[in-house]
Amino acid sequence: MRWSAIEVVSLLLLLFSCPIEAIYADEAYQVDFHHVLLGIPQAETTFLDRPSAASKASLLYTLSEKSVLGAINPKDGSVIWRQQLGNGSGLLKGPGGGNTIVSAVNGTVQAWDAAEGRLVWDWTGSGDIKALEVVRGGGTGQGVYIVAQAIGSKAVVRKLSEDSGVLVWEHEDESVDIPYSLSLSNEGVHYVALHSALLQGSKIRVTTLQPSSGVSLGSITLNADKDISDASSLISIGSTASHPLLAWSDRSPRNLRLNILGSNHIINEKLAGEKGKDIDKIQIRAASKADGTVDVLVHCQSQTSHWAEVYQLNIKSQALNKIYQLPSLEGSTAFSATVHSDTTYFIRATERDVALFSSTSDQSLGQWPLQPKPHDRMIQHLDITHAVSEVVSKGTSKYAVRTAILLSSGDWKLIYNGEESWFRPESLSGVVAAAWADIDGHEDLAEELAVESHSNVVAAYLHRLTRHAKDVRRFPSWVKALPDRIFDSLSGREPRSQGKARDSFGFHKVIVAATGSGRLFALEAGDKGKIIWSVQASEIEPGQHWSVESIEVDKDNALVRVFGGDSLRVSLKQGIIFDNQFGSPTQSPKTNIVLPDTSGAAVSIQVNTDGSIRMPPSGHLDPNTIVVTQDEKKVIRGWSLGDAKPQLAWKFVPRPNEKIITLATRPSNDPTASIGKALGDRNVLYKFLNPNLLVIGTVTTDTSLASFYILDSVSGLIVHTLTHPNVDANQPIASTLSENWFAYSVFSAFSDDAADTSDDSHASARGHQLVVSELFESSLPNDRGALGSTSNSSSLQPFAVDGDGPGNSPYVVTQTYIIPAAISFMTVSTTLQGITPRSLLCVVPSLSSVNAIPRAFIDPRRPVGRDAVAAEMEEGLFRHSAALDFDPKWALNHMREVLGVQKVITSPSLLESTSLVFAFGSLDMFGTRIAPIGGFDILGKGFNKIQLIGTVAALAIGTGLLAPMARKRQTDTRWKGI
Repeated sequence: MRWSAIEVVSLLLLLFSCPIEAIYADEAYQVDFHHVLLGIPQAETTFLDRPSAASKASLLYTLSEKSVLGAINPKDGSVIWRQQLGNGSGLLKGPGGGNTIVSAVNGTVQAWDAAEGRLVWDWTGSGDIKALEVVRGGGTGQGVYIVAQAIGSKAVVRKLSEDSGVLVWEHEDESVDIPYSLSLSNEGVHYVALHSALLQGSKIRVTTLQPSSGVSLGSITLNADKDISDASSLISIGSTASHPLLAWSDRSPRNLRLNILGSNHIINEKLAGEKGKDIDKIQIRAASKADGTVDVLVHCQSQTSHWAEVYQLNIKSQALNKIYQLPSLEGSTAFSATVHSDTTYFIRATERDVALFSSTSDQSLGQWPLQPKPHDRMIQHLDITHAVSEVVSKGTSKYAVRTAILLSSGDWKLIYNGEESWFRPESLSGVVAAAWADIDGHEDLAEELAVESHSNVVAAYLHRLTRHAKDVRRFPSWVKALPDRIFDSLSGREPRSQGKARDSFGFHKVIVAATGSGRLFALEAGDKGKIIWSVQASEIEPGQHWSVESIEVDKDNALVRVFGGDSLRVSLKQGIIFDNQFGSPTQSPKTNIVLPDTSGAAVSIQVNTDGSIRMPPSGHLDPNTIVVTQDEKKVIRGWSLGDAKPQLAWKFVPRPNEKIITLATRPSNDPTASIGKALGDRNVLYKFLNPNLLVIGTVTTDTSLASFYILDSVSGLIVHTLTHPNVDANQPIASTLSENWFAYSVFSAFSDDAADTSDDSHASARGHQLVVSELFESSLPNDRGALGSTSNSSSLQPFAVDGDGPGNSPYVVTQTYIIPAAISFMTVSTTLQGITPRSLLCVVPSLSSVNAIPRAFIDPRRPVGRDAVAAEMEEGLFRHSAALDFDPKWALNHMREVLGVQKVITSPSLLESTSLVFAFGSLDMFGTRIAPIGGFDILGKGFNKIQLIGTVAALAIGTGLLAPMARKRQTDTRWKGI
């Protein structure tokens, strides 16, 4: 059998057209990024320990300043598990040979499975937990010991069962002393408290309790009032050892004091120090051994250098002997101590190396130089704050040393024998403000073309030659990156980042963010959230917060505005800070806003905390300029800035016992593609489009009535009002406004249209509700309302009041949905032209997720009580349902757990179908891109480009094979016709 050429070509086409993939590949974890953060680790609650006695590998545990408990894999720095425990500082105790870790935050004690992070038991009592200790290994002393003290109350020592958390006994301290710590020894439970002396200072009181019953066995007072002033001067050593210690220094601090708990003897040792150098601060690292000795390292620090002195304490003789002293070194350092095979090791981590020492000799057992790394463009010098270590002996002279180091920026890294294993940017937690920035590229070309269009012919021609010369210089790099771009396109991979050059789809934008700790950083959204630069912009004292109001981005710089009138500028490319400005000391500024005057120049206007406005002496604004302010008492004012002195145009004052909960405006980028909504019968409902609308949500404290006002910010008139009775003001209330519709969520009583309230059981029922309203000019199709026949209108007088009332009030369609969980924040997706229907983006804290609800599901025009007719179905409407469940497909984070998200910002890409999303808050950061109705203007990952190229190639080959045959056949036909 012979195959003809046509049959061969047909077979090739059939083979290349066979589908290779049945469905499109999911873009989850491909186009998004997630910074899983814990917060800055605390020195007292960070350690390396094995999750169980049978485990051979250790995990890195920490309870951060954000009260997040987590376990880190020391190999790669990934988070194995984490738990959000609340707010405030806490305490943490490791497994210590068991399989649980115990935490105490505020008044709650919880035991967690050390390997999986599963809650084993919890106990809650009155007062904050001041001290925590866990004793394992059986015997009468086994249990969890805590000291709790409520404000204005006496301290109470309690013992809980280690297995179940059941209260075993409690002992109330009759004094008013300040509790400090708990320690256990062979003699009993030692409760340490500070007793205020007559003069400045404190005495140490140690009370010994019986472990089985909590009965007091006596107390000892140590005279240390000349040495210590508060609890920070004390250090507890070996709290569960056979002989625990207390250590402190005098106020010089050149004298070390030690006390074996249960004894009234104080051991004094004068520190040798370094010649010509004063000791500013000391830190103590110690480890107890089974032979009854305690190895103590005293880390002495001066302003420019540091050194260490090593001692050994004999418990029986209470003799403290100095073993050796490590020489002074410049720069920052941190020491850590660990015990392996009954040998104490001290690890010194500096900016240059990591060194290992034993407790018996100053000869280094190992020293590993460090290779400095840029760490994602950390601009400033970073000091070492503290470190924790683990040592494993691999023979007589080989050691494996793993050291987790916390830097002064709040970032975390682990060094394994001198090599950096991982780096965690924990300083990025606690973002308070963020903004999108476009990378240079398309905007530059548009500006240059605008320059050429406003120039004469010769100047425009020379300008174009110069621009083309610059393009030629970039041509080699473009050609060099071309193979990678072709390979990424054919393989379906994400386009690789080309530095700071914007891609053709607009996905590689920059996110500029500020943290409450005073840090500024930039992320590249198109490259998995990679850190471009990070810099400390403001020095914030411990316990303080950097209150950033907003971040405004222009072409090359970002303007950071701080509450109080301060501001600074930072370069988007290098992260260099410049142009620091401070608020006026004679005024009470809240912030500053910049507006263009009649000549186009920028004019800075100061907004004070009382809601008033201070105009600069120069600058003339447009007479129709209106600025809306809100003062400390939540009074909203509209100011007319046309004259030299601001004039109060209107004022919104809440009623008595009414407070403003939420305030929403239209996004800065909220384009409207159409002024009307096309109906299924080809008629049009015209949208009520007013860019000056505000949504103000209030709650009355006496009647629990929630009111939502739609207010025109130019005239100050209320356009529409909605109320909800029996609202729980302690639940989150969120709102948003876009185009001609707005949405908000409350926890209130169900209305008649949201639930069946025919019986008494439903009449008082309450739940989470999502309310969506859409505004039209008229209820009638093809009708522009009362202003449809007018030739002009005024924003200052939008309501032409006649005898029948407002002439152009909007027609409002409202629908309520019952949702399964509270929404703490909401906004809408944005696209370049506003053609794509917007999605409602919601932060759901109870689900630890960010949901994107399609607009079709919350359209208030969905038919109620009946199925949609053909015309409504053509619009995409379907039957209304009172309950709106959160579809798992709406979760943008998919299976990820996004903790601490408080706000979401969006930005349009160059594709009309796609919007960029960035979520941030007190902990995590999450970024992705969404296409509310699908990527209709871009090929999906499931599209087989290789198949397309193969099909085109087969057609070309077939055409080449058939062309000679066709010409021969035509020739033969002509000859036969002669």
